Amino acid sequence: MDYTDIRIKKVVFMNHCLLNIDARGPGVAFRQGPSAELIQIFLNNNINMVQLPCCECIGWGGAARKEFDKFLPIVTNAAIHGWFPLLIPLLNASLSSYNRLCRKEAIKVADRMEDYLREGFTICGVIGMNDSPTCGVTKKVNMVEYMKQFAIAIHSGKTADPVKMNCDQLMDGKSFFMGNLIEEMKKRKLDIKVIGYEPWAESLTAESQRIAKFLDLQT
Repeated sequence: MDYTDIRIKKVVFMNHCLLNIDARGPGVAFRQGPSAELIQIFLNNNINMVQLPCCECIGWGGAARKEFDKFLPIVTNAAIHGWFPLLIPLLNASLSSYNRLCRKEAIKVADRMEDYLREGFTICGVIGMNDSPTCGVTKKVNMVEYMKQFAIAIHSGKTADPVKMNCDQLMDGKSFFMGNLIEEMKKRKLDIKVIGYEPWAESLTAESQRIAKFLDLQT
């Protein structure tokens, strides 16, 4: 159907927790609410925000990551009694299953991107979360080692510090969901800018301005 109205047909695909911090894993919220500085830039530029799915909420048991927690007792036992290496294949199998879920979600998002492009929209960019095992663009988390260290901390009676452990296990690479999405975009020849948001930057205002500059937006 042909139509004309006042919309300017520009969208940006945003990491889920930039709009909803309550989707972040327990203990790793980097602010109290939505990423206002970044959102305001898109509002000022009349760019609509498409929220990417939170695959961790879908596949790991909601906001509390309850499915993830089910592994902790056996991981703890394995870590303290020295048979953790025997558990690694099971953990990797679980992560492979999660990766398949992320791929399905990435295909859905790529379908939506193609729909927007067919209808004459401009997709200004895709924004991931660069400390996430799921949504990192240039960084990913070693989840097997993360689970081991988390379990050991709990067993020793220490207060687990998910932020420090998460950052300690960061490595170069594309994460589960974002890696699949980037791969799907390349397969479909979707030439769209992709950037990772750095949630632990010294200034989130400066970080938002960095994102805007990368996307060629006015601040």
